Amino acid sequence: MFAFINNNGIAYNKSLLHDYGIVSNYTDPSQKAIVFGIYTADLAYAAAYQDVESTIKLYETVRQLSADLQIEELMTEDMMEQIRSNMENPISLAFIASDAYYNAVQYLEGNGQKGKLALMSLGGWVESIHISLNAITEVDLASAAVERIAAQRITFDNLYVYLSKNKGEQGVQEQLKKIQDIKVVFDSLEQGPAVESTMKKGDKLVFGKGKKIQMTIDQFLKLKAEIELYRAQLVAQNM
Repeated sequence: MFAFINNNGIAYNKSLLHDYGIVSNYTDPSQKAIVFGIYTADLAYAAAYQDVESTIKLYETVRQLSADLQIEELMTEDMMEQIRSNMENPISLAFIASDAYYNAVQYLEGNGQKGKLALMSLGGWVESIHISLNAITEVDLASAAVERIAAQRITFDNLYVYLSKNKGEQGVQEQLKKIQDIKVVFDSLEQGPAVESTMKKGDKLVFGKGKKIQMTIDQFLKLKAEIELYRAQLVAQNM
């Protein structure tokens, strides 16, 4: 997402990052998992825009949380060195982030921590959409950036299903209830007429037709309002 908005000329806004100076104020285990996702998304955003100082600070923040959550195996010094060595190469950073994400998924699912993974994923997704919505200063419904926001309906649906499958895990059911208003907005989005699409499948390019998800200006603003309201609840220190 962040590489995409960067490539489409959307400026970096450091003020959208969550304050990493207050990480020690979070003590509830479920909230720590959520803010781990939030800070990880912030780390990806800062790295995508080559904000070296924030990237390093956020990596240290995420490492601190990973120790608290007993998943420090996921955030190694070797990974930090890879990030430092590739700060001038956003493409390499994207690959590092992707590898780290899938390694985290495999580790957490393999160690019976699906509930923790669900909350981390929720926090990361909310932060990503919060940054993307607020980074767009002029809403052009025909722009690639807004189209990408509308397409988040698919990502959100997948996330919602994963949360629902793990609703018996600590803290998950509570968050499912809180994201209902966001779900209402995404459910209101309609698919437009079929458009030509090109996808890479393995080593081949596959051409076909797919339906583009459409978004009105009212839906964009409503989604932004609901995301901001929910994110404020997530980062509140007395959640």
